[in-house]
Amino acid sequence: MDREPKPHVSKASEPLRVPICVQVYVWFFMVSLSLSPTLYVVLTHGHLPRGEACDVALVMTAMIQAALWLAQWRCSSTDLSYWEGLLVAATSVTTGRDPISLFRAFWLLLATVLMSLLFVMDHDSTRVERHAALRFGKLIIWLHSQRLWGHRGS
Repeated sequence: MDREPKPHVSKASEPLRVPICVQVYVWFFMVSLSLSPTLYVVLTHGHLPRGEACDVALVMTAMIQAALWLAQWRCSSTDLSYWEGLLVAATSVTTGRDPISLFRAFWLLLATVLMSLLFVMDHDSTRVERHAALRFGKLIIWLHSQRLWGHRGS
């Protein structure tokens, strides 16, 4: 069985600089996504027995964390870490108004994470067109070039 090398952390000459609010958007999204099963159990008030609901929430949270770890491991490269990619994606929808930007960033980050998980499931390190890190990088480049909000001509 061929073992792949561990993912590399970005070694860019200068760290990626994004506004603090964008970092907060990504952190808020990641915490919300990770805790979503727990939030669901708390907000539904007893559709499941208390102990069973906590067990289900704990297992689902662990599964989400495992999926995020796998996506980060497969989609990171020496040029672009997974976290940097999420920061670039969130930056592409900032509007200058925090509530609107947070709302837009949340949905784009959800789509980006889901796409990265699809890339992970379809990963084949022997074929360039199915390599998760390369596909993730192309997705982030596309999102950045689209700048889903703002002036396209400038």
